[in-house]
Amino acid sequence: MKKFIITILLLAQTAVFANYNDIYIADIQYDWINKSEVEKEAIISEVRDIIFENPVEKQKDFKSQFKDKLKDKNRVENYLAASAGYKEFQGNNISAFYYKNMKHIYMYALQDKKDVSKAYYYDALGNLKYVDFIYGEYPDYPYYSIQYRISGKPVSAIYFVSKDCQYLFTPEGEFEGVWYKHNLYNKESEIILTRTTY
Repeated sequence: MKKFIITILLLAQTAVFANYNDIYIADIQYDWINKSEVEKEAIISEVRDIIFENPVEKQKDFKSQFKDKLKDKNRVENYLAASAGYKEFQGNNISAFYYKNMKHIYMYALQDKKDVSKAYYYDALGNLKYVDFIYGEYPDYPYYSIQYRISGKPVSAIYFVSKDCQYLFTPEGEFEGVWYKHNLYNKESEIILTRTTY
């Protein structure tokens, strides 16, 4: 009887493990993990050519270009709306960024619905930290964005294939990984980062 119970417990654990893996594998529909190295390199090269047709350079006079955006005049209202989970607020698309396991946001992004070519990222005190320049037929996919610090220095480039899948590059064109939902995968299909803002 004891052997029978142990055998049942082992089979139950195996069944749970198998179900978890089936769900996990089925969830990776963009199939990066199943592509060969040659296929991955071809995709990376194609996306790199689209984003970096022209070199990404430091923007001059960035602060003067965005002087009216350096401080969010509606900081309190926007912070509270982002914290409450609003997706739209007072004519802007809005999103919140949290540290893992924290209840308070450390950053929020605003995008004027009348001019979706840029998104502005503010810290919790309403100070502008980054600006995304968005290229393509946003909000239709695919499109890409280049992110800059307020110093005008480029930070990253992202190619958005879909809501679930994005390719991340350095400003110099070096491939950093593929976001799929919560996870960032490197070229070897290993998870190197998990995000809480998906």
